[in-house]
Amino acid sequence: MSNTKAKLTEHYESMEEQQQISSLKMKNSPSSCPKCKGTGWILDVGTNTASKCVCYEEMVQSNRLKFAMIPDEFKNLTVNSFDTSIYSNNQKEIAIRAKRIVGGYINNFEEMQQQGKGLFFFSKSRGSGKTRLAVSTGNALIMHKAQRVRFITTLDLLSKIKETYSNNDEYTEQSLLNEFYEIPVLILDDIGTENVSPWVTEIFFKLLDTRMTYRRITIITSNLSIEDLKHDERIKSRLRRMTITIDMPNEDIRRKLGTEENNDLINRLIGGL
Repeated sequence: MSNTKAKLTEHYESMEEQQQISSLKMKNSPSSCPKCKGTGWILDVGTNTASKCVCYEEMVQSNRLKFAMIPDEFKNLTVNSFDTSIYSNNQKEIAIRAKRIVGGYINNFEEMQQQGKGLFFFSKSRGSGKTRLAVSTGNALIMHKAQRVRFITTLDLLSKIKETYSNNDEYTEQSLLNEFYEIPVLILDDIGTENVSPWVTEIFFKLLDTRMTYRRITIITSNLSIEDLKHDERIKSRLRRMTITIDMPNEDIRRKLGTEENNDLINRLIGGL
């Protein structure tokens, strides 16, 4: 990326953060910060200059978390807390390897970002921890790499695009797609669950092609390998280029944990809690 383009990108991202902070202030006012009153800036009347308040970074971080739209179930989860011991013996090593790859990815994120390399979490089993580890990666990038991250399922994305067709305002398919083109880190959950049609193929092609061209990071989860996706070769080739595949355990750990939790509750209910 040229110095001019890098500076422009930094400028626009800074402007966007300022707009987001203003929005956050309105949503949460009155501000709990007595120094800046929720603006994030302290004005020196004598010199007619402004400096960042001590709460500025906290506000930016808080707004990044709101922007990410992480489901409540995953908001506070970290990579370190990803428990590999809950998997059965023959699947545990796969979970350990996946966790190590993610740790290395986060530690070397700047290099991955320069190459435009995201992640593709794959397991044939539902409830295997794909989304859990993908979102934990996103959380880490927000907290430790100051990245703007957005989570959405493929079905929700397609639904949002369809909604623009019935809107009477100026919010169009293209304006919505432009938003997802620009997000620095996009977590696209459950690709492969959608019914493939020429329209769906075109949407995914435009999204992935643009993100690959501008080296935006895309993190994807799927119950299908890239090769087994029903999409055409244009999409598959881009996924191979822009992501590193991480194999996840083929074990429904969500079902296992749910059963254990319910059994524990039953025992507590029988014992009168």
